[in-house]
Formats: sequence, C-alpha cells, structure tokens
Amino acid sequence: MKMVNVIIIGPSTSGKSSFIGSLTESVFTTPEEISAGGSGKSCLVEFGRIQMNDDLFLYLVGIPGDEEFQFIWERMAQDLLGFVVMNNTKNIAQAAQVKALIKDLKALTDTPFVVAFNGLDGGKAKAAELKKEFKIPREEQVICCDVTDKESAKKVLLCLFGVAVKQIKKATA
Repeated sequence: MKMVNVIIIGPSTSGKSSFIGSLTESVFTTPEEISAGGSGKSCLVEFGRIQMNDDLFLYLVGIPGDEEFQFIWERMAQDLLGFVVMNNTKNIAQAAQVKALIKDLKALTDTPFVVAFNGLDGGKAKAAELKKEFKIPREEQVICCDVTDKESAKKVLLCLFGVAVKQIKKATA
C-alpha cells in the first residue's frame, strides 16, 4: 500500500477543513492541540483520506499557515506530493498572510504547490488577475474554487497533480 500526502495550508477560516471534508468521507483531527512553543498559539491538525485505487491512498492534511507552525511544514515537507495554499477571498485581511506564506514555502522547499482562492467564481480570467495581484510567479498555478463543492475541490487537486507532473518531467529532462 502506497500513501501520498498533500498539505492543505492557509490562514484560519480559509476553508481547509471544508476542502478536506468535501473530498473525503471523514475528517479526522489530532486528539490534542499542537502548541507553537512560547507563542501561546495552538492548533488542531485535520486530515482525510481518499482511496485512489487498491494500492494508493491520498492523505489530505490541513495545517495552519501561521509562521509559528513552520516546524510542522518542515516536518511534513518530505514525502509530499505538494501543497494547496488556501485563501478565503471573503477575508481580505488574509492577503498579506497568504503572500508571506507563499514566500516562506518557496524558501523552504521546491515541492509543487497551487494557490486556491476559496469562495470566488471567475475561472481563468479571475485567477490570472489574482496571480498578478499576489505577485505569484508565472510558473505557479492559481485556481478559484468553492471548497464546499466536491467537483470544484477536485479541480484544485487535479491542478496540483498537473504542476507535480510538469515538475517531475522538468527534473528528468
């Protein structure tokens, strides 16, 4: 049996739990909160599983995007298919945090990622506008989604898979 991890990361209320819940039968939570050292912040880590076939399971792990929890990102960045950076477009205050998160992830690892803007319809044109606004490099993918809609959430994962395949092809060329 092979297990592949995808980390769903973003600010609180960005839609991580709903994203995982729309794609999996059950969302599980760590039994205890994880503390970020002396910061006074703590969080629960959520995860769900998708059975891709008889031998392959995809685990979706929701973790906070707060800098205090970077130790979780570092630990989980190994054996990882990629990151979905989640942003709730209804919370404008998250914009700066998401920009910083993208910068930190790129400095930490070369693992593929996509940026998903939750709560926004608009297709490719709106995604291109957001990409420019957030100064996301041309090669990175941005997608608009509704995390409560299974088909919309699937499109985010398919986008991430596409980015991962391109990165593998580039590395082996």
